[in-house]
Amino acid sequence: MAKVNVKVFGVYRVDSGVKEYVAEATTVNDVFTSLNYLSKVPDSNIHFNNASIFVNNKRCSSGKMRLKDGDEVWVMSPAGGG
Repeated sequence: MAKVNVKVFGVYRVDSGVKEYVAEATTVNDVFTSLNYLSKVPDSNIHFNNASIFVNNKRCSSGKMRLKDGDEVWVMSPAGGG
């Protein structure tokens, strides 16, 4: 497993109470397991399909993307507006 830096933005940061942390993860999907565990919301269900994810400043298109030590993962809530 790789040690990656995770930063959480937007509504997910507010709702989960998590700003940033270091995760041990093999894939991007593993980041969500740790984020949901750390969340202050019981039974939190943040997952890849309802978030915008960037790894090392590049948009991530698959939760199966493998991570390496030192990668930076940004988890952002989807934007909305009108």
